[in-house]
Amino acid sequence: MQLSVYRRDNRKRNARRWRRRLCLAGSIAVLFVAAMATYRWRGPLMAGAASVRAFVRENPYFAVREIQVRGGENVGGSEIVAMAGLRHGMNMWKIEPADIERKIAKHPWVRRVLVRREFPRRVVIEVEERTPKAIVALGKLYYVDADGVVFKEVGVGESVNFPLLTGFRPEELSSSTPASRKRIQDAVRLGELMAKDSHTLSEIHFDAPDRLVLYTTAYPVALHMGWGDWDNKLILLDHVLKLWKGNEDRLASLDVSFRDQVVARLRRVRR
Repeated sequence: MQLSVYRRDNRKRNARRWRRRLCLAGSIAVLFVAAMATYRWRGPLMAGAASVRAFVRENPYFAVREIQVRGGENVGGSEIVAMAGLRHGMNMWKIEPADIERKIAKHPWVRRVLVRREFPRRVVIEVEERTPKAIVALGKLYYVDADGVVFKEVGVGESVNFPLLTGFRPEELSSSTPASRKRIQDAVRLGELMAKDSHTLSEIHFDAPDRLVLYTTAYPVALHMGWGDWDNKLILLDHVLKLWKGNEDRLASLDVSFRDQVVARLRRVRR
């Protein structure tokens, strides 16, 4: 009885083993046939794919019917569309967003641009413009943004209500090095701190690599700031200006570039 059971179990194991082998062989055969078919029909398949591609690139269903420009203020939407080379009726599949972004990014006002296709018929262009924070004087006047980038000559009728940056040499800005951009960034930040403290600046003069001289719109006093540690220096400056309130015209300059002290120079009194 035990021998009979053992033989039956053994036959079952052998049958399962043979089934696994047959399945493996069958799978290999199917893969081989598929590979041969793919190799044999590769040409027709590729030709079919090319036909489908040509079909969708010419199908009027994918014709552009709407072009949206978002975020542009200084650059008009029609100008952006013209730079992009887009037009109604062109095929969505023929539009390359990266190429259009490179074209639009050349405009001086454009800081960032994103182009996307919204199938089946809409193209969206999102533009982030540069915001002027100051004007640099280099023979002509140029806008500077918060990144320290000199990006555009000030045009006729455009706003000049920004602090004027002076003392730069043309070669310093034409090279647009990280160091020069960082200096401009720091100066712009100082101007913003002064404005928050009710000291609107008319000029920021780069007297030396480590010295800034500021001039406010409220009184004709040269403010020698040195470089860095702006917050503490502004506290000292505010304290001294409160002491001289109403008599600022007697001051020629205030120097807060020294640690924890302010040096005041008075105007000469003409007799």
